[in-house]
Amino acid sequence: MAKKVCFNPNPTFSIPVMIPRAGDDDGELIITFKNKQRAELESLEKALSEKLAVQREENKFTNEPTADYLMEICQGWELPEEFNRDNVITLLENYARAFDSISSAYTREMMAIREKN
Repeated sequence: MAKKVCFNPNPTFSIPVMIPRAGDDDGELIITFKNKQRAELESLEKALSEKLAVQREENKFTNEPTADYLMEICQGWELPEEFNRDNVITLLENYARAFDSISSAYTREMMAIREKN
């Protein structure tokens, strides 16, 4: 039986995210995400796009803008390392595709784009 919809969704949700690892199978990372309203997401995505455009113009790349974005949509993770901005940057530095995997998983869940087996 289908569950009833509440007017206000839970403030957070946790889902597994597969992080590609060079020379190894993907690793699973459980991330707790913040439930954002559509307008908030659009604003965050616009700010990220603008920061990345500036980086391209200056021909200078850092993981600072993507870390800022993840700090806004994520609340925590199931890793022994503390969830903080410095550790998010370390994750992004060590796993080049981590941002794509995390942001895509979040978008899929928020938009209820679920893959069937």
